[in-house]
Amino acid sequence: MQTIDHDIRKYDKYFITPDYNDDLACEYYLKIESALNSGVKLLQFRSKNLSITQYAKISTKIYSICVIYKVKFIINDYKNLKSNLYCDGIQLTSENLVNIDIKNINEKYITIASCHNIDEIEICNNAQVDLVLVSPVLNTGKKSGIGWEKFKELASFSKCPVFALGGLDYNANINNVKKNGGIGVAASSYFYNLFDT
Repeated sequence: MQTIDHDIRKYDKYFITPDYNDDLACEYYLKIESALNSGVKLLQFRSKNLSITQYAKISTKIYSICVIYKVKFIINDYKNLKSNLYCDGIQLTSENLVNIDIKNINEKYITIASCHNIDEIEICNNAQVDLVLVSPVLNTGKKSGIGWEKFKELASFSKCPVFALGGLDYNANINNVKKNGGIGVAASSYFYNLFDT
């Protein structure tokens, strides 16, 4: 049972990195730093294309940037936790939700969960996670969005704060998120490409 108050409601921007590409490493770190410098205080390093060892290596570099900007560093997927115990939190995948006992995760970690339906949110309610990401809200290149009405339904069912994810632009969508029961916007390409010239 979570007893530490992670005060997640003070955040409304959550940057989820795109997959890491070694050929673009310099640009990758610069874009992360630009996003953090702009005021993002929650960052998840998500890179499904790396092994656990590779992920841990890149993770330490991104964590060191987060420390400079006083940003909460979130790792992706329970399988990466053992190699990244210095992180501030963990983003649980839909698969994690059904395959691990969330209550066994050390309460010092912020727990965030990816949810797409009522069943997944119910798991989060019972485990008392800190934050739920509901996605995809709008259409993305790969997925059809659930729309604001469905987002509102899922957000109202959640006992913890909810962020919207999927095809969102912070400036254009933050009011819609709050109007429909959420507290913030999670995004990858939006924050990553924010400072492209």
